[in-house]
Amino acid sequence: MIERMPATPEAPAPHPGTIYPPPGAGYAPGSYPPPGTGYTPPGWGQQGAGAPGRAPGPPAKRRGGFVGGLLTAMAFVAKLGYFGKFGLTAITMVVAVGAYALIFGWAFAVGLVLIIFVHEMGHFLTSRAMGVPMSAPVFIPFLGAFTTAGRGLTSDRRREAIIAIAGPVSGFLATLAVYVWALAQAPLAQGVAFAFSLSYFGFFITLFNLIPMLPLDGGRVTSAVSKWFNLAGVVIVAALLVSEWFGATVVNPMLILILILGGYSVWGRFQAARLGREAPPLPVRTRVLIGAGYIALLALSGLLMSLSAGWLSAHGLVNLA
Repeated sequence: MIERMPATPEAPAPHPGTIYPPPGAGYAPGSYPPPGTGYTPPGWGQQGAGAPGRAPGPPAKRRGGFVGGLLTAMAFVAKLGYFGKFGLTAITMVVAVGAYALIFGWAFAVGLVLIIFVHEMGHFLTSRAMGVPMSAPVFIPFLGAFTTAGRGLTSDRRREAIIAIAGPVSGFLATLAVYVWALAQAPLAQGVAFAFSLSYFGFFITLFNLIPMLPLDGGRVTSAVSKWFNLAGVVIVAALLVSEWFGATVVNPMLILILILGGYSVWGRFQAARLGREAPPLPVRTRVLIGAGYIALLALSGLLMSLSAGWLSAHGLVNLA
């Protein structure tokens, strides 16, 4: 069926207050500009304060800056409407980005948080695949992020080691992708210095997490080989604190917290072993494979972190002297 078009209505009569006079009204030529010259009568196009008949008002204020950006990002997350398992993850990620942006800038903060997110998702997905319940990641600015495993994580040393090393491996691979991209670009191309800086931090995060001390990932991995590696980790963290103290540098409070938590965790692990509550030891072959994988990841992270720092130093972006 074809509908009939409505008839075109007649043009309405001019408004009594029209500005342009009708033709032949006797106005002198040139007193009004011809149509199409861009003329705007006074008051046309104005609204609100300052418009004809209204008192001028204060200039509109624009919300901006760090706080405004952070609130905008959190409002966006809230509008997503999903606050299930990853709701807290999303909110704490936004807070972490805002905190890191105060020091490193927005772009670097986003990249850093994404690398940490990939690291934690390595734990989460591997844990779920192996039948161990695990919470979604929660971010704590300047402390990284953490997941909480349910019952069954420590009942099998092999499973615990695999879940523990899955995080550093995932973070390492994400950082490696950034590093390889930077190598493939011209040295002075846009974003290369940023990529090498992010690579340096990403490899450092992996390396730090591999310190063989609970509750760090390295402590859980090496516990599958021998619980005595955890004592070595306590010594390493303590040595780092002593070097900062005698090196007249600011002592990192994160190291102090990790040393306290690590000392307590290692003591609890030895207590569990003494009371016979530890999982049975793994076969020698399995322990050798876990140890070899751990050492390989440790060595590669250290090497690539050093190469990233070397590139930054060669281009005058950091001073390694």
